[in-house]
Amino acid sequence: MTTLLIQNGHVVDPSNGIDRPLDIRVADGKVVEVAPSLNVKGGDQVIDAKGLHVTPGLIDIQVHVREPGREDRETIETAGRAALSGGITSVVAMPNTSPVADNQAVIEFVYKRAAEVGLINVFPSGAISRKQKGMLLAEINEMKQSGAVAVTDDGVDVQDENLLRRAMQYAKTCDIVLMSHCETEALTRDGVMHEGWVSTQLGLPGVTSATEDLAVQKNILLANLCGARLHLLHNSSAGAVAAIRAAKRAGNKNITAEVSVQHFSLTDEECFGYNTNAKMYPPLRSRDHVEAIIEGVKDDTFDAFTTDHAPHIEPDKLLPFADAAFGSTGLETSFAVMNHYLVKAGHISFAKGISKMTAEPARIIRVNKGTLSVGADADIALFDTNRAWVFDVQKTFSKSKNCIFDGKKLTGKAVMTIVGGKLKYRDGRIL
Repeated sequence: MTTLLIQNGHVVDPSNGIDRPLDIRVADGKVVEVAPSLNVKGGDQVIDAKGLHVTPGLIDIQVHVREPGREDRETIETAGRAALSGGITSVVAMPNTSPVADNQAVIEFVYKRAAEVGLINVFPSGAISRKQKGMLLAEINEMKQSGAVAVTDDGVDVQDENLLRRAMQYAKTCDIVLMSHCETEALTRDGVMHEGWVSTQLGLPGVTSATEDLAVQKNILLANLCGARLHLLHNSSAGAVAAIRAAKRAGNKNITAEVSVQHFSLTDEECFGYNTNAKMYPPLRSRDHVEAIIEGVKDDTFDAFTTDHAPHIEPDKLLPFADAAFGSTGLETSFAVMNHYLVKAGHISFAKGISKMTAEPARIIRVNKGTLSVGADADIALFDTNRAWVFDVQKTFSKSKNCIFDGKKLTGKAVMTIVGGKLKYRDGRIL
C-alpha cells in the first residue's frame, strides 16, 4: 500500500483548532495520522513541506463550471484544473447550465462527469425554480435525493415573495440549504456597475446598493418565518452587512452569508478605462462599502469566502462596457487574494481566512470535507504564504481569460494539491 507522508509543514486545520508544526500520513485516500515527527515507513511517498502551510483542501461554494451546455466557456475538467492550481479541492457547481440543473438528470450528469474527469470534488446545486424563471418550483426533493447540496436560482433573485416563501418551506422539509442571490429587479433596471462617483465619471448607468439591501432583508424575514436554512450569496453592500449582522446577533442560527473575494479587495475604480473584466454582479462597489465588508469579515458576519467564478468567451467581454457580460474568473487567485488583502494587510489571522475557505463552507453545505481529522478524506493543500507573484491570465488553466486579477501583484501560492490522497497538482503542473 502506497502512502503519503507530509513532513515538516505548519498545519492549519481550523476544524480541530490546529495551528502548529505537525506531520500528516495519508493512506487509502484518508488521513490516518496527524502528529509531530512521524517516522517514515516502507511505501511512504514523502513530501517535504518545510516552509509551507498545510491546510484542508479549499472549498468554493459558488462556481460556474458551465457544463453541460456552455463548454465553450468552461468545462468540469478545465474548472478542475484551475481549482487545483489554487489549492481548491471541492466546488459547488451553480445550476445556470444548459439545460438548467432543475431536475435529477442534470444533477446526476454533473456527478458522473466529475467522476469521469477525476480531478476535484464537484457538488451540484439545483435550481429553486424551473428553468430559473421564478414561476414554478423545481423538483427540490428529487434533486436532494440525487445529491444536490443546495438549491439556488444563482444570479437570478426570486422576485415572487410567495414562491420564495414556498421554496423555503419546501427546502426546510427536505433539509437542504437555500442559497439566495439578493437583488431587487425594479431597482436594478439597466444598471451595469455600482451607482456612485465612478459611474457618473464614466457616464454608465449605475446599480444602487439599495437593490441588495432590500433583498437581503426580505430573504432574512422570510427565512425567519419559515425556519429555513438560508445562505446569502456574494454580498457586497454596507446595508447587507448591517442586516446580516443584526440577524445573527438576534440569535438566528439558520442564516449564513458569504463574500466573494473581489468584494473585499477591489473597488469600482477598477471600471476606469471601461475594463469589462471589472463588470460583474453584484458590482464592485465604492471604498466605503468595501470597508464595511472587511469589518463584516473581521466580526464573522460572513461565514465563507467564494469566487463566484464566472468564465466567459472573449467575444462576450470584447464589447462596450454596457453590453459586455457580467463576471470574472477566480479559482486560481482566490487564496492569494484572501492572503494578500486580508491576512498580510493585518485584518484577520491566517487561520480565520482558512476557516472561511474550508470548515465553514463544508458546514454550510453539510459535506464531510474541510478537515484534517483522522478518518477524513485526504483533500489537502500546501501553500507558500509568502510567495509574491503576478497573475498572468495568458497562463490560466481555465478555458476563459476574463479575470479581474490579471496583472495584479498577489501574495501566497498553492504549491501542491492533494485530492482523495492523490497528488493532483505540483508547482504549476497538473499530475
